[in-house]
Amino acid sequence: MDMKEKWFSYAGQIIRVDLSRSKIRIEDLKEEDVEYFLGGQGIATKILFEELDPHIDPLSPDNKLVFMTGALTGTMVPGACRAIVAARSPLTMGWGEAHFGGFWGPELKRAGYDGIIIEGKSKDPVYLFVYNDRVEIRDASKLWGLMTSETERSLKSELKDNDFKIACIGPAGERLVRYACIISGERAAGRTGMGAVMGSKNLKAIAVKGTGEIEVKNPDRLKRDVARLYPLIMSYPPTQILSSYGTNGEMLSFYKYGDVPIKNFTKGEWDGIVRIEGKNIVKKYLVKHKACFSCPIGCWKHVRIDEGEFKGTEGRGPEYETAASLGALLLNDNSESLIYLEKLCNDIGIDTISTGVTIAWAFEAFERGIITEGDTGGLKLKWGDYKLIIELVKMIGTRRGFGKLLGEGCYRAAKTIGRNSIEIAMHVRGLEIPMHDPRAFKGMGLQYATSNRGACHMQGFFLRIEQGERIPDLKIYRRINRFDTKGKGWMVAVIVDWHEVLDALGLCKFVQIYPGHVAGFYSIATGYIKRVRDLLLVGERIYNLKRMFNIICGMGGEYDKLPGRFLKEPLKEGGAKGQVVELDEMLREYYEYRKWNSHGVPTLEKLEELNIRSLVEKKVRELNLKIHFN
Repeated sequence: MDMKEKWFSYAGQIIRVDLSRSKIRIEDLKEEDVEYFLGGQGIATKILFEELDPHIDPLSPDNKLVFMTGALTGTMVPGACRAIVAARSPLTMGWGEAHFGGFWGPELKRAGYDGIIIEGKSKDPVYLFVYNDRVEIRDASKLWGLMTSETERSLKSELKDNDFKIACIGPAGERLVRYACIISGERAAGRTGMGAVMGSKNLKAIAVKGTGEIEVKNPDRLKRDVARLYPLIMSYPPTQILSSYGTNGEMLSFYKYGDVPIKNFTKGEWDGIVRIEGKNIVKKYLVKHKACFSCPIGCWKHVRIDEGEFKGTEGRGPEYETAASLGALLLNDNSESLIYLEKLCNDIGIDTISTGVTIAWAFEAFERGIITEGDTGGLKLKWGDYKLIIELVKMIGTRRGFGKLLGEGCYRAAKTIGRNSIEIAMHVRGLEIPMHDPRAFKGMGLQYATSNRGACHMQGFFLRIEQGERIPDLKIYRRINRFDTKGKGWMVAVIVDWHEVLDALGLCKFVQIYPGHVAGFYSIATGYIKRVRDLLLVGERIYNLKRMFNIICGMGGEYDKLPGRFLKEPLKEGGAKGQVVELDEMLREYYEYRKWNSHGVPTLEKLEELNIRSLVEKKVRELNLKIHFN
């Protein structure tokens, strides 16, 4: 296909970096890929499915790490700030992806690139320098070992320019902690261990600055339509909470539903909840509200502790997932320790969800006598001990002592220890369960069980529908009961497909924009006319191609399950008292709607309908695999 003469909203180029050979090549964005996969994680999925042998070691030079911006990233569309990082996950051994907001993605677009593909492994530590048409691999030996905040400050000082946007790893990524993340200005690409993949390549950071403009097809109309939509966005009740108190502002609301996980998902009530919820933290410690690029909400809360044990701690306030995973899940009600832990995890570069869930596994295993001080190196694990939690986080980040085992994630740690400890490891496909109990919102249980990257709340966030939200554009017209299961199979599938679209466009899901408006923004910005049903088809295509990636990795329908705790152990108190997740009946409906066979494999008919049959069959032939599609 001939090179497109002019792109709107897209930059039109992708950087390919071979670290083993110190080679850099600029490739043209393919119009066919834009048509079928939009951008963001859509194009990242296509690249990795085509180019990656899914049987490679995720921490070997053979893995590829793909940074990709969304189709609307960097435009004036509200929330159009996000980028994705994707690779084969060292934590799950299947499809891996993480998303982050802030300013790095828009800056890469302004520099003239939609994405970066990282291949191979550098002999020595390096960072990638991107300044418009200058793309260079530079020495990072002086940066190796630094915390992420230190790395950012040091790089900006070296470059003598504070306008550079930095995405980097901390000590955890360097030491290949399997859930290490990538940090950019306090925003985290948190899940599935993308920071470990980056560390395995001896790539410390990517520094980006661009001075170009991101042109859209019809700027006047886009500006007018965005202005009209602002009052609707800001009138959405969760938006008002996010704007005032951040993601942790909904802690008490979730708690009333029985949704907040307490003591490794074993309790439904805990009086410490009032001390760690967002409104309380913001009132005591807020310095200022901050926002990502093109965001009207500003859920990013900058806080500071001025006295006491953690005096001088300053940075991003604890997000809901952090407050729940390192707070309620571990019975830690010391709010100031959570502020410190948020900063510590970001600096070390580890995912707070996986960190908290893995420590919770260890606490429960110790309490039950499954592990002892002989396993922990003499540590007495105790629920609620915030000083111990801080020490364990540091040990994980440096792979020191008991932290070496915990740095493997709860699934691998449990498999290593044995003694039936896998029964208390809260994960799906090796990815630790997020901080929403599926017994409180049963559709979330189905979403967790079938999410391509493992247990994930953000690739659907179906609990909003179970809270009563209706989306006529997606044919969800009526309020549904959160404890019912009938009819949720198709609804979860539709919501998940739509979230694939949002990720492909680079839109923040906290900015509530209805599908019809999203389709309009895409059409106005790019010049490619798309209706909601057109975008949904793309979302379904992306989701199914990720599914096939996992199947080729050997992770089929037998992985569509939840920990037995959610299926057999009802909570004895709280807003979800007496409930368990009836997964099988929802799963049958889900498979039927998806047109998958009984083993969870998309049928050839479905792949043909999605225009990816030839792509999949070619890959299956290359790998000489036998997959039963029908």
